[in-house]
This record gives sequence, C-alpha cells and structure tokens, in this order.
Amino acid sequence: MGQGRQEQQGERRDSHEGPGTLGQAHERMKRERSERVLVFLKGGIGDVVFALPLLGDLRAGFPEAELVALSHDQGADVLRHAPAVDTVRSTGPMSARTSVNDALRALGPGTFDVAVTPVRSARAAWLLLRSGAGIRVGFGGGPERLLLTHVAPVRPFEVVFSRRFDRLATALGLRTGAPARLAIALPEEDEARQRLRAAGRAEARPLVALHVGGGWPTKRWPVVHARGLVERLAGAGAQVLLVGGAEDRPQAQEIAAAAPAAVLDRTGASVADTLAELSLASAAVGLDSGLSHAGVALGIPTVLLFGPNDPASVEPVAHARLVTQPLPCRPCNRAGKVRCPEGHHRCMRDTTPEQVLAALDGLPAPTALTGR
Repeated sequence: MGQGRQEQQGERRDSHEGPGTLGQAHERMKRERSERVLVFLKGGIGDVVFALPLLGDLRAGFPEAELVALSHDQGADVLRHAPAVDTVRSTGPMSARTSVNDALRALGPGTFDVAVTPVRSARAAWLLLRSGAGIRVGFGGGPERLLLTHVAPVRPFEVVFSRRFDRLATALGLRTGAPARLAIALPEEDEARQRLRAAGRAEARPLVALHVGGGWPTKRWPVVHARGLVERLAGAGAQVLLVGGAEDRPQAQEIAAAAPAAVLDRTGASVADTLAELSLASAAVGLDSGLSHAGVALGIPTVLLFGPNDPASVEPVAHARLVTQPLPCRPCNRAGKVRCPEGHHRCMRDTTPEQVLAALDGLPAPTALTGR
C-alpha cells in the first residue's frame, strides 16, 4: 500500500469521531488494488459464530479485498464455511497458547492493509501491528489501544452478543447488519451424506439433529428429557442425529438407548464433519452452544433450549424458535455457569419433550417431524 499505509500508521482515531474521516480512509483503501484484510478470532465455537456478521460487514465494505481469517483449529473449521471469507489460517488447537510469531508463521508471507480483532489483549493488538496493517481496529478497554489506529468503545454492552462486533465495523466507517451465514460446499455435503448412510441413514425418513453437549453443565438438558424426545421422534418415523464433542459420548449413549434403531450417534466427529452432517438435517434441537448457533447460521430450522443465559443475547431469525421457562431467577448468566445458584435447575428441568415437540411443530420445516 506504500505511501497510503505510511500515512495511516501515524494516526489513531477513536470511533466517536464519526465515520466521516474514517470513511474517507476506507474509500482510499478501496481504490488500492492490493487490499488484504485480516480478522483474528479466538474463544469458543460460539464466539467465532457470533463474529460472522462482522465478517459479512467487512466483505460488503471491502468487496475486492482478500479477507483472511485467523483462528484456532475448531474456529477455522467453522470459518471455512463462511461465504464472506477467502482464506482461513489456523494457529493450532484451541487449548494451545500461541505466540505472536507462531501466528505470523500461520499467516504466511505478505502483509495486510487492514487488521481487525474483537480480542481484547495486548498480544492480539501486537499481532495486528506485526501483520504490517496500516489500519488496525479493536476494542479500547486497556493499554492495547495504544497499538491500534481505530478504537471501538467497549461499553455499553449490546444485549445481542453478535451485535457487539458492530462497533468494530463502525470504527471503519462501514455499514453494519450483515446476517450470520455459513454454507456447506456440495463436495463436503456429499461426503457427509455418505458418512451418514454408512451409519444407518434412511433418507426417506426426516432427520432431526439433537445437540447433546452444552459447554456449561447448567446449559445441558436432562438426559431423561432427551430420551423422551428421541422416543417420540422415532415413533413419528424420524431419525435422530446426535452431535457433540467426544466428551459428550457417554451422555449420547444413554440417549441413544431410548431408540437405538432410530439414532445416528456422531458425537466426537470433527467440527468440519459435524457442520456438514448437520446441514443435512430437516430440523435441529440445540442448546445455547456454539454448534447449535452454527446450525442456525447454516439455515437449519432450529429449536434452541435456553436455561441460565438470556435469550435476548441471540439475534432473532425466522427459522429459529427459543424455548425458555418463566422463572424469576433467570437469566443468571455466568453466576450459574457450573451449578444452579438456586439449587433446582428448573430452567432446563422444566423444559419437557412435549414443549420441544410443540416448538418443532412451529418451525418452517419442509417435512412434518412429529407426526402430530
């Protein structure tokens, strides 16, 4: 970017200065032919999914740019299905502590013109600086703001989690409001179909996905209720696809025992394989979890069971229904991450298979699922 980049490196503007000057910088960037935009993401699968609207905003704002997303292995598996992203790079396992030098090696040769991250840390801001980007955008909650050229305010917090990232796009003078979108390529869809056939898939029957895990212990739906739902779906002629991590296999085995001939247990599959298989479902029943939110981004008609967290944190979409319980103690959010503060866990225990079936009946699904 030559001289244009050098001019930007000496400037740092907070987003409250308005989009005018920043918008001019953006337009100058668009006129350059060598645009490269980096987005660095961390956190769980859900954090990556909630960043999808930001990626869409960047795609619309820099239509000719190469948009490169950097994340851990599981995040990269999600991002490879994001239509807004051109190139995906991985820093390794989610649990690994990656140095800035390791991240730069993962990115490969070349520098960037714009670098954006929602990660609030000096390490993330240092990575953006080392990427060579003349425009570096992040949240300004700490000393990392000194390494950024465009700072988005941290507060007040948006209730809808994915919309908190709007401020990063606004700091660049971009329009916001892109939806969270994922899509599976046809070759991967075909491979997923073959895997499910090998597991016993009967394609004449509706396929309903059920997410077994939930991250926090308090987000999980009781096994007895999940078994009841599986029995009812099997009785209506549907097959049930169980998805989740390897740590969810014991629970999945308990659930599958309710109707073993109707269950395809795919817990423990990779994130990439799970998303491709999930895309083949007629509908899904999920929890407040990354995989479930990814299913919504894939466009799957989904029922989400919310317990400790606030359902207002999720962007409303036409093909999703939320099931909650009207309890005065909820949402307790992170206070109830490990155990119910009230000791009863009614926010999930009171959600019955019948309530979930009724919500499934209300989905815009192409095939009758419950037989009612």
